[in-house]
Amino acid sequence: MASALPKKFRVLVVDDSAFMRKVLESIFNADEQLTVIGHAKDGREAIALAESLKPDVITMDLNMPHLDGLQATAQIMTTIPGRLWW
Repeated sequence: MASALPKKFRVLVVDDSAFMRKVLESIFNADEQLTVIGHAKDGREAIALAESLKPDVITMDLNMPHLDGLQATAQIMTTIPGRLWW
């Protein structure tokens, strides 16, 4: 009987710094239980990608142009309700 592969958690990385997006992607992809499925450079992109990609985890920078991380998180949580872990 073949064992099921462990679930990979799908991660959306949100940061206005291209360097930090790349660093975080490298860290997450080094873990066999995580896979980065997308990147956003501001809160507006984060909302759109969260809706289309439906990630399991979102890393969110707080200080970004157009829409900051707190505002984007609030909007994502109201438009795409789901699991919330603390």
